[in-house]
Amino acid sequence: MVSRWWVGRSAPQRFDLYTRGSLYSMIAAEPVVALFVVSAGAGAASPSAAVVFVALAAAHGVVGTVVLRAGMEWYLGRGDWPYRWTVALVVATVCVSALAVAVFGWEPPPAPGEITGGVVAQLGIIVIVGFAVGALTPRLETSRLLMLALGLGAVVPVAGLLSDWPPRSAVATGLAAVLGWLAGWAAFRASVWMLGVVWELDRSRQVQADLAVAEERLRFARDLHDILGRNLSVIAVKSELAAALSRRGRDEAAEEMMAVRDIAQESLREVREVVRGYREVDLTTELAGARSVLRSAGVSTRVVGEVSPLPADVQTVLGWVAREGTTNVLRHSSASTCVITLARRDGCVTLTMENDGVRAPSDGASSGPGSGLSGLAERLRELGGSLSADRLDGDRFRLAARVPSGVVGS
Repeated sequence: MVSRWWVGRSAPQRFDLYTRGSLYSMIAAEPVVALFVVSAGAGAASPSAAVVFVALAAAHGVVGTVVLRAGMEWYLGRGDWPYRWTVALVVATVCVSALAVAVFGWEPPPAPGEITGGVVAQLGIIVIVGFAVGALTPRLETSRLLMLALGLGAVVPVAGLLSDWPPRSAVATGLAAVLGWLAGWAAFRASVWMLGVVWELDRSRQVQADLAVAEERLRFARDLHDILGRNLSVIAVKSELAAALSRRGRDEAAEEMMAVRDIAQESLREVREVVRGYREVDLTTELAGARSVLRSAGVSTRVVGEVSPLPADVQTVLGWVAREGTTNVLRHSSASTCVITLARRDGCVTLTMENDGVRAPSDGASSGPGSGLSGLAERLRELGGSLSADRLDGDRFRLAARVPSGVVGS
């Protein structure tokens, strides 16, 4: 069940889940880190005070997780920034930091290797503020972060100097805090930035797919315009001529109307040919176009096999298969590879398109073929061929069209 749930998601969705899970787990680990900080200074505070500190750190982590989650949605353009939760996070950060000082004390750093309550308080503050900075990462640009880190970092040595710390110890502690916060921000920021880039690339890919479909529609519209534009103009002119001749009582009006009828019937026949796909299609051009479009969308594409010599009807119907298959790869998968194979065997020619990255159908969605594949199956049956669309093991999909290679156009 878990495997199908994971396989049914696109690559950007998987990366999103992985990135969010990693960041959320880091924020959620705040009470564990706080527990380690307390255990490192065992005896620096009473057990009850240490438990209260860890509990408040856990609450701080929950608020930080809420801010981080909503902040990532804001960064991806899917929601508003959580201002109220941000205020709650700031308040919680100040309270837990103050509690660390109240519980563990605020002594200057001791000699190397010696752990005192002051060290525990300093570590606790660095941890708490570090997690808060991580939660605010989606909003913190580099300039804002530097100002925040320097401002917070200045608080530590100032507070130390006011507590009669040696200047060197105060500055060293403040510098360590700043470097720790910057390192944590860099780790969080890199993950959030990469997530934004991945979703932006996915949107660009979808736009490319929509453009490919739009280009096909424009091509179809141009075909109809080429057929109907001239003929309808002739029909309009001849109809006006027939009306004028009829008003004058001329016998040529009937001949003109018969010509209008013939042109209309010819136009209807040509439109049917376009709609049913009987106009000549060059399979070589279609395969080259499919490979170019898929590669531009980031799909590594190979075409295997020879196209010619094939009858015109076979090339036409297989060209439509290549068009529809390419559209399906772009619109209904997150493919990274696609192999198009053309083979001749036992008097038949087979065009196969196999790709990865197929998405599982959503709950309640029909698993049957779409109208595009149904139309292709009808065209192939008229030529004695067949069409199969099968989901293979994992996330692979195969579209295979088989048609007798000896079919000759009428």
